[in-house]
Amino acid sequence: MKRKFYHFLLGFAVLTGAGNSYAQTPQTRNCSTMEVYERQVQADPGFLVRRNEIEAYTQKKISSSSRNHRTGVITIPVVVHVVYNTTAQNISDAQIQSQINILNQDFRKLNADASKTPAAFAGLAADAQVEFCLAKRDPNGNPTTGITRTQTTKTSFSDYGDPIKYTSQGGKDAWDRNQYLNLWVGNLSGGLLGYAQFPGGPAATDGVVCTYSGFGNTGTAAAPFNLGRTATHEVGHWLNLYHIWGDDNGACTGSDQVSDTPNQADSNGGCPTFPKVTCSNTPNGDMFMNYMDYTDDRCMYMFTTGQKARMDAVLDAGGFRASLATSQGCVEPGGTTTCNVPTGLSTSALTSTSVTLNWAASGATSYNVRIKATSSATWTNFTATTNSLSLTGLTASTTYEYQVAGVCSGTPSAFSPSYTFTAPASGTSPGTTLTIGTGSTVITQAPYGTYYMDQRVQYIITKAELTAAGYNSGSSLSSLAFYVSTAQSLVMNGYTIKLAHTTSSAFGSSSYLAGTNTATVYNAAYTTTANSWNTHTFSTPFVYNGTDNILIDICFNNSTYTQNSTVLGTALSSYRALYKQQDVSSGGICTTTTGTLSYNRPNMKLTFGSGGRAREITLGETSPASLAVFPNPVNAEMSLNYTLTEEKQHVQLEIYNLVGKLVYTQEIGSQPKGAHTFAVPMQKGKMANLPNGMYICRLRNAGEMPQIRFVIAR
Repeated sequence: MKRKFYHFLLGFAVLTGAGNSYAQTPQTRNCSTMEVYERQVQADPGFLVRRNEIEAYTQKKISSSSRNHRTGVITIPVVVHVVYNTTAQNISDAQIQSQINILNQDFRKLNADASKTPAAFAGLAADAQVEFCLAKRDPNGNPTTGITRTQTTKTSFSDYGDPIKYTSQGGKDAWDRNQYLNLWVGNLSGGLLGYAQFPGGPAATDGVVCTYSGFGNTGTAAAPFNLGRTATHEVGHWLNLYHIWGDDNGACTGSDQVSDTPNQADSNGGCPTFPKVTCSNTPNGDMFMNYMDYTDDRCMYMFTTGQKARMDAVLDAGGFRASLATSQGCVEPGGTTTCNVPTGLSTSALTSTSVTLNWAASGATSYNVRIKATSSATWTNFTATTNSLSLTGLTASTTYEYQVAGVCSGTPSAFSPSYTFTAPASGTSPGTTLTIGTGSTVITQAPYGTYYMDQRVQYIITKAELTAAGYNSGSSLSSLAFYVSTAQSLVMNGYTIKLAHTTSSAFGSSSYLAGTNTATVYNAAYTTTANSWNTHTFSTPFVYNGTDNILIDICFNNSTYTQNSTVLGTALSSYRALYKQQDVSSGGICTTTTGTLSYNRPNMKLTFGSGGRAREITLGETSPASLAVFPNPVNAEMSLNYTLTEEKQHVQLEIYNLVGKLVYTQEIGSQPKGAHTFAVPMQKGKMANLPNGMYICRLRNAGEMPQIRFVIAR
């Protein structure tokens, strides 16, 4: 939801501790996290202060260009406190392990039912990069199963006063919340499924509580809450997620403080039919399959990218739960010497099949290293005696994560948080620039022929030419450049570049070719810059099949004219250029069918990128200090401050939403080296119509692409 967040007292009835020793399985989801929250606000004024501080920090981390975000997976040690009055309530180890497995699947987007996510929301579904393990050492450093069992005389527990969390009240005291997630399981009264404590509450009550009949997917777990999603929901709260509808009793004014979840009137129960429209959220309606709604277990199966960002903020360095990243709770106790958890993970010498893993030396005698594809649940283990390890056998275009643990006197530290990297596609490496043509022939007619109002030109580049220039195989084209020797200041409106495959190695007539797999890769107003390569960075990279020849089709339509900008080219022995110029103020040049053949083709530079736009945008990626947005959040005004490191760089502004869709672009033009400020027109055009939420701002300039997150909050 995208509206402002208001603190308010819910006034819900408090669930009492009355109940039978054999509670009936609840048939509707009932989470009392917000009721507990409100009682804590009333009991401790400092709690609300801490919550406001945590929320301010969260928003700063989400929007700040200096965000030091997690680079991989964090594993959280869990202690499960089973508090039972009857034999049935004393759930088995197998049932507990089933819940840990479910948490790992749900928070890593490895759950089988993730495939049910509607197409409208599939692009928002996120791997939260959080895993869980049953603790192997207790707070005193002794071995543990990660399970405590406490028999109690209490027949059931209410959320009022948290009695299940105190040994003195028939429950079990919490372990150190800075090192463990405390998860209590018992018989909850009043049809309550579970509740959690938000970050910032008292240490003695920090954690999650679940009823024993809604825990895991075996044993006492009973439908419709028999798939372990109660714990997933409550751990979401524990990691600072609100209910998706904003707890506003259907008013459509609450907020979950997440920009990519739809506005929603109230909680959803059961299994709604998609789409379910409330609060005018057409056409896709409520995101009722989100873990933070109230649907049955079988009908919730996703977190969003925005929710992941909130969880990141409490787990990142400086976040309220950051200490969990270095907890040794998942490491079996051993010798007396404790190693520090390795830091500074990175990679070098990365190819499509090999990599060198690097980390900062931690004083360990050796290191345990484990690596796996992010899509896999199985680690491959290695041992290193120095702080680097070279590996082969990677699979091209696959994303991996690795972790490192230091070993001192035979005792390993906890594994570090994961570092992720992607093996590039095999063949031509991403970022490779090929030069086609080295001649010095001056070409006046095209591709910047502004002596006439309009122009269309086609060029053919053969596979043989690409191979001779160094092309290997695979990959995609991300930019095209021409060397301009003399430039004109006239703007070429609607300068459009299309790429296609063709089997033709030359033009056999004056007719333009159609090609196959034609894609528009560039469309903007453009002005040339003299004595330099003029680069057109594609808005959508062209996926080259590695077999055919490439057909380049360029056109523009103006209502005025000047002299031609000239480019350097090469005289060929066959017709690989076809152009037409005309003075027609009404345009139409882009659909003309015939032109003039030429042996002279401009010299070009083709840069091979790493694939499509959605892969190129990395959510959470931070910007160098050379780009900043002020103010942030943005309201009526938005200014970009940036620094160019070279003279005469052509700058283009691009803005994307959180699913990687380009929602706004503007040519800033050629600018000199140094610091610049650009005012973005927030009050007109497409920017005026963008909804509130989080976006990514990117500048394209001479191959550099600094980017920064910002928030629109009108």
